[in-house]
Amino acid sequence: MKINMNKTEILMCSKETEEVNIHIKDIPIKQTKTFKYLGSCITEDGKSTSDVRQRIGQAKAAFHKKKTLFCSNNMNIELRKQLIKSLVWSVALYGAETWTVSKNDKKRIEVFEMWCWRTIRRG
Repeated sequence: MKINMNKTEILMCSKETEEVNIHIKDIPIKQTKTFKYLGSCITEDGKSTSDVRQRIGQAKAAFHKKKTLFCSNNMNIELRKQLIKSLVWSVALYGAETWTVSKNDKKRIEVFEMWCWRTIRRG
């Protein structure tokens, strides 16, 4: 197996932040604080706060792309709710089964949910 030393980085997940010195053929490997894997952001502290924030940002972008549809008073509110659940929440909660959710993360998700419902109600 060949290793590209220019692209190789290490990430150590631990409660204590510590510097790790790993060398391959006397070449030091760079240590990183975050790593993006399959669309999820893994951090050195093992928390999912950055991933939750990123997903909420992407969901808000998805919401704004279809805002005229979601806020249309010509459409039934139940249909608009179903559209929000399928088009926005699928983006927001992608990969959520792997998150370690803190109280602040849970609150952030609840705030985003209420923001969605208030926005479509205002129309």
